[in-house]
Amino acid sequence: MTSTLATEPVLTLAGLTVGYGGVPAVRDLDLSVRPGEIMALLGPNGAGKTTTLLAAVGALPAIAGTVQALGAPLDKRVERNARRGVTLVPDNRGVFHKLTVADNLRIARRKGGTDLADVFEYFPKLKGMQGQRCGNLSGGEQQMLALAKALLPSPKVLLIDELSMGLSPIAVKDLLPRLRLIADEQRMAVVLVEQHIDLALAIADSAMVLHHGRVALSGSAELLRSQRANVEAAYFGRVADV
Repeated sequence: MTSTLATEPVLTLAGLTVGYGGVPAVRDLDLSVRPGEIMALLGPNGAGKTTTLLAAVGALPAIAGTVQALGAPLDKRVERNARRGVTLVPDNRGVFHKLTVADNLRIARRKGGTDLADVFEYFPKLKGMQGQRCGNLSGGEQQMLALAKALLPSPKVLLIDELSMGLSPIAVKDLLPRLRLIADEQRMAVVLVEQHIDLALAIADSAMVLHHGRVALSGSAELLRSQRANVEAAYFGRVADV
């Protein structure tokens, strides 16, 4: 894990309450992530993890509290936040199944962004698959493509919703260490929503467990690894809010 995290956060959620139709799904959430830091956002279905990510990219307006990215308040337009360097990989991966790998990557490229050759260093398998249609790829290969697309604009903050959804354990164990390497080398802040608790804590610097939209447990990943029973209890709502 990263040992020299920068002091100033690049993403800060302070007292955030957010939801749908005025009904809160997440309440009074404080979260901050620094360059090179991976935060694992854990919790059962319906805990508010995806809602938190959507608020962090500007797709959901805050009912209360604030969201700041890269030293300034979040814009109300998702595309503007993306241009500033806040990128979301959604749980559906956001790839175009009828297009080839090369076409998907071309759409994601931006002037001044990361070179395609550098992205292939992280995902070399994609280099030989550029002529294949995305719909013919395995789930793990599609997730590689989704991450590769997300890296091309050179984001400062990368939010990943359910990286392991629909993937084999082997694919997950392959992708997560690459994500650790990317965060370290690119000094990229990462918020990772993940169901595989142990795998997520193994590569994260910090972690937070949500339950019914509130923080049930948070701390360094090292601390939470040493308190695995408490993490599981918080996951199922058996620990008081902290």
